[in-house]
Amino acid sequence: MKIACLIHSLDGGGAERVMAGLASRLANRSHQVTLITLDDGTSDRHRVNKCVQRLALNVMGPSRGKLSGAWNVLHRVHRIRTELAKVSPDVLLSFCDRTNVLAGLAVGPVKSHGHIPTVLSERSDPTRQKLPKLWRWLRRRAYRSADLIVTQTDDAADFFREHGFRTPVQVIASAVDQPPFASDRKMAASNRRIIGVGRLAHEKGFDRLLDAFAILSPKYPDWTLRILGEGDRRPDLEKQIADYGLTDRVSLPGWVSPAWNELGEATIFVLPSRYEGFPSALMEAMAMGVPSVALAEQAGSKAIIRDRENGWLAGPTAEEIAKAIEETISNESQREVIARNGVDVLETFGWDVMVDAYERALRASIPS
Repeated sequence: MKIACLIHSLDGGGAERVMAGLASRLANRSHQVTLITLDDGTSDRHRVNKCVQRLALNVMGPSRGKLSGAWNVLHRVHRIRTELAKVSPDVLLSFCDRTNVLAGLAVGPVKSHGHIPTVLSERSDPTRQKLPKLWRWLRRRAYRSADLIVTQTDDAADFFREHGFRTPVQVIASAVDQPPFASDRKMAASNRRIIGVGRLAHEKGFDRLLDAFAILSPKYPDWTLRILGEGDRRPDLEKQIADYGLTDRVSLPGWVSPAWNELGEATIFVLPSRYEGFPSALMEAMAMGVPSVALAEQAGSKAIIRDRENGWLAGPTAEEIAKAIEETISNESQREVIARNGVDVLETFGWDVMVDAYERALRASIPS
């Protein structure tokens, strides 16, 4: 197949990691793959196979008001349509909600002249991540041009079915990378370190993790917290840390790549997000054998964790998060047994399983 892949960027994040890995693996299977990003490609943090053709459109400028926003949408749709005409793919695979909207607008209605068979993959949780009103209106129209919508969870698939989207929907879970080594649990236990990984953004919930850590800190004065990532909430989080008087126990080192060493040295991993599509950081921590806590309100985490079998699912409040963390702190033997069970994500969510599913979905979207 001649496959075009479209995403906003390859600059960090789980969706970007999966797109880079999927494009590379499809190319390894002798497909002709072109990966297109809306940004200029200079900030790529994920690399693709040398067999993948890489195109960067450089159309990610900011919108200054409604007219500017409308112009940017039209400009991006035009550029995507122009590049697709040059690439002339058999099928288009697009990742992430707003990029999917642009893709749907660019390819034209199903069965129309010049329509490109299109698979749109939702990487977030549409039940929790609400698009602005204009983008919701555009999505309803643009998604009619898709031959298939892919979601990562049943909850997300139900959202599209229940909201009147007539395009077929299929669930394909994300994949986790094989860690380069297993966590040394004896060493990690002695570190007494909690770790979180993700963008420093409101939806990632690190403010709640700091609140939970502040609750625990008087009782566990030798424990520390380390949050890997970068984002616009850094000043707020730094102020929160200072207000709690925890500057000597909480660190925000920014993005650390690769994060395997940091994960391997962690005693406990916590994912406090308000919503997640299918959290890569959680799966990576579990794959390394790191005891992991996530929130029960996250559809993606619920699809990965069986509570107190291979991880912990906590409630959304700081008190509930603190309670789950304390349970992992106070019972080391149970903690490590459950962590060993978590390694099964490598089998359940392996790359071959995911690539097989996407390959079948893409092929089925092409008219015979």
